[in-house]
Amino acid sequence: MPLALASPSPLQRRQMSVRGAAHLPSRATSPPKRLARATPVASTLALTFLLIGAAGVFLYSSVTTSSRAVTSTGRVDEARESGRALFSPTVGSIGGARAIWELPAAPVPLLPPGCHCRPENFWPPSPRCPGCVGLPEDIAITERALRRRFAVLALASARECWSMGQEVSAAKRGIQSWTAERGLGDLPVTALGASSGGYFVSRLAAGMKLAAVVLMIAEGSFGPGGVPAGYPPAMFLHMPKDQRRAALVERNSKMLRRNGVEVKEILSQELPLTPTILSDRIPRLNQGLSERIWRVFKEEGFVDERGYMRKDGRATPWKEAVVKRGFWEEVSGWAEHIQEELNLAYGYHEMTSLHTDEIFDWIEEHLN
Repeated sequence: MPLALASPSPLQRRQMSVRGAAHLPSRATSPPKRLARATPVASTLALTFLLIGAAGVFLYSSVTTSSRAVTSTGRVDEARESGRALFSPTVGSIGGARAIWELPAAPVPLLPPGCHCRPENFWPPSPRCPGCVGLPEDIAITERALRRRFAVLALASARECWSMGQEVSAAKRGIQSWTAERGLGDLPVTALGASSGGYFVSRLAAGMKLAAVVLMIAEGSFGPGGVPAGYPPAMFLHMPKDQRRAALVERNSKMLRRNGVEVKEILSQELPLTPTILSDRIPRLNQGLSERIWRVFKEEGFVDERGYMRKDGRATPWKEAVVKRGFWEEVSGWAEHIQEELNLAYGYHEMTSLHTDEIFDWIEEHLN
């Protein structure tokens, strides 16, 4: 029975708290006070995403890509796919860190099925990973990596955020052991980290041989010793609305180039909300519900006349507005997924799959 409350109950407020979709900036690079005051207190993104180049990444990439039916939003159209399903992860630990991984299957066309961020965000719920959440931007990256013939490994930090000391050394040893045990030790390894994970990846690259690194919504942390010889090519993917971080990215990009490191920069811009943006970008969320949520945003003035969000998704009281209109029960199970897309639409600090093909094209150029 739909809710008909003017304001959420204490239980509903607990349900409405977003546990994994808010990839918040780190304390070291917090947003302006205007936004920080309106943003719920949470930890930074504590997740590193590793891509281990598997055999056939070049030979089979054109085959696995050409067989897909892709929608206008960049999502794979599951109804038009055939073959073995993706997303068959293994849950375990590596070097004391909680981890989830998946190796690519046989080289044939396949079927795809911050801030408290966790490896479980990168795979959808399944019998193999019942605790997985499957946030839309995160699983889109996993899906594309597997289709590109990469093995995927996601690591969680020991605490809310990554530390830059012992965890880096432990992760290096754990990754090397993990790849050796699976016969992947001779293959190139690349790393993608977002927010706190981006800082972690930038430090990991200083002490471990990596083919390339992608630092998402992070300017990196390179330590007092500077950039060591042989530092891998680095891509910065950030959101220019975060002007302070953009300035830091520019500073570190120049520093890396002065040290002979190849650098690429991608800017991820804000998106307008449309009636179907949520159903287009969140697998299995139906169009009717997407349109109802969009009408709430229009009626509440959460978006401007062009459809762009007026405030960061974390600072927008959209959940309370849905409760007031009596259909929170239909929305509650999608709250984390919706929150991630609203954060992405505002374009300040969030995981994004909008540039996934560009990322993997660039990574593949550096695997030899």
